[in-house]
Amino acid sequence: MNEADDRAAVDRAFADLVAGFHKTAERPDSGQPSDWDEAVPDSAAPGSVFETPTTDAPQIDVPDAEEESEPVHEERYDPGPVAPLPRPSWPMLVGWIGIGYALLTVLVGVFGFPLPRWAAWAGVIGFAGGLGLLLSRLPRHRPPDAGDGAVL
Repeated sequence: MNEADDRAAVDRAFADLVAGFHKTAERPDSGQPSDWDEAVPDSAAPGSVFETPTTDAPQIDVPDAEEESEPVHEERYDPGPVAPLPRPSWPMLVGWIGIGYALLTVLVGVFGFPLPRWAAWAGVIGFAGGLGLLLSRLPRHRPPDAGDGAVL
């Protein structure tokens, strides 16, 4: 079988699916009238809200809440208490304080509050020093059992 035959078979199957798009599955006849059938009177006047449709539209069977005899129990995952965050080392804390001060200086400048020249330079130095300190604390090598990344 070549590629043209496969394409023709796929095109035929797709055409069959599209041709049967309007068809609905047949409901099993339980012999009992559904709630929908009871809600629509047989003697509805033409043009009224309760007029029976002339097409073969599918009907939705909604079960009553009283008919459900078994309560549904869902098992949920309980991860337990969250472990407390470890205390950062002093170089990491100093680095984050430097970056936080730089961010605060930028926000104060954006909102138009005047800053002394030394405070602005302290923000620049705090950002550069904090970033350098945090980057120097990154691990140099990966552990051998670290893997290649995320595992699904």
